[in-house]
Amino acid sequence: MDCNWELPTLRGTVRLGAQTKSRLSSTQFYDVNFYPYTAPGLDPVFAVCGGPFTIICRCILGKNSTVEILRWFQDEENTTEHGAPDDKLNYNSVVWSQAENGDPLVCVTGDSRIKVLNVRTGKLATTLIGHGDSVNDLAISPVDPTILASVSIDHSLRIWSLHPSHEKQPLGAICYGQGHKDQAYHPKGRYILTAGMDTRINLWAVPDDLDKHAGTDKPAIVHYPHFSTTEIHTDFVDCVQWYDDLILSHACRENKIILWSIDEFNSDRSTVPPAPIPSSSAVHSRTPVTIPANSTSSTRSAWGGRFQRLLQFELPHTNQFYIRFSVFHELGRHPILVAGNEKSKTFFWDLQRLENSGTGEDGSQSTKGLPPALPRHVREGSSASTASSAISAGSGNTKAKQQKLKEQPRDRGVSDPFRSVKAHKIVETPKYKAFAFRHFAWSRDGQWCVGVGDCGTINIFNRWGESGVPPIDPDKEIPVQDDDPKIS
Repeated sequence: MDCNWELPTLRGTVRLGAQTKSRLSSTQFYDVNFYPYTAPGLDPVFAVCGGPFTIICRCILGKNSTVEILRWFQDEENTTEHGAPDDKLNYNSVVWSQAENGDPLVCVTGDSRIKVLNVRTGKLATTLIGHGDSVNDLAISPVDPTILASVSIDHSLRIWSLHPSHEKQPLGAICYGQGHKDQAYHPKGRYILTAGMDTRINLWAVPDDLDKHAGTDKPAIVHYPHFSTTEIHTDFVDCVQWYDDLILSHACRENKIILWSIDEFNSDRSTVPPAPIPSSSAVHSRTPVTIPANSTSSTRSAWGGRFQRLLQFELPHTNQFYIRFSVFHELGRHPILVAGNEKSKTFFWDLQRLENSGTGEDGSQSTKGLPPALPRHVREGSSASTASSAISAGSGNTKAKQQKLKEQPRDRGVSDPFRSVKAHKIVETPKYKAFAFRHFAWSRDGQWCVGVGDCGTINIFNRWGESGVPPIDPDKEIPVQDDDPKIS
């Protein structure tokens, strides 16, 4: 079998502080991120954060070990964010950057401050101050490691410069929204998605003149997003990510991840239309008036349309807040979606397998010959989603056949955007009491996947083993895989 079809297996679980009364054993690790600048062939390095700890680790293929701890940061400062002077910091986000001399940097946050740590020296490089409340997520620009974005409960998205020349006034832009909980840079660095407590998902255009504002006392001010909607989710949105120009998002208590697109959005276009200004609901009248509750749309878009819901992935037992997924998407490899739940289970979906298996309920209507990594009904236009559903519903199947199709596990076929796709592989972490996964991260080559969560747990997944990362063969024809979901 082509090794690209292989999904990761659990290689080891580390529970820090499990054998002692250390605070680590009760620490929730909220975030994990791989160092993106590791040279090919070297063991990948990742950072984990939670409580006052930031831990730098390396993945290794040893007989008796899977992970090596390289450096350990512990913040002794208290936070006074919410009026409790003895509260310890509780880090929730970590991202990697790089100093001018090549030193690896990690940016971490757990209150209104963002700390930048030098991993080589073990010292604090700088602290970014400006948010009026706790920061909930950080993101580094994929095209410039000196550009950092942060979202906060203070209703703002801030974009900072980590360049030494801007050290005294690092703030480059402020985008205003609601209580943001998560964000994601577009792979081309031009757009940022944010999501939050108000169920709203916003798309912001990064100002083109960011470098002119950083280092000054006049940051760029962005009042309105280019796209905004509250119609995708009904609860707190705690994770949002790009998949090319498509979007994946998750909200607590919904037990699913949704794949959707913005009508007419195309990141390749050189020009960006102006952001739409929301219509005012203010009424000036001397007499009582009645205003319909739905008099204004819950979706605004600079591209003139709305959005198309494309797929949803089944993720059971995710009632808690702050459960995040991750997507591996690199050239020449199968794109893979990974997520965890509150029952110590990890779910993997091979998105290439879904595409190759067809668009019908039974896996018919093959997509062979179409460009890889994008659902067929997206590439044919936003109306194809409705059309394919109508074709499927009126295909003339007998009642017996329809019943049989309903009973089959839905791990293939991408025609119905409201029918959950089951995972191709489910891995349950053994031995430990059930815990919640909080986040996952992939190494750049796709060989390693790390998931972190409650009770100080770090779960290391691997594929390809001792044989290493397989070479990329762009000319090789991709076969259709037709196997059942695997549970281990």
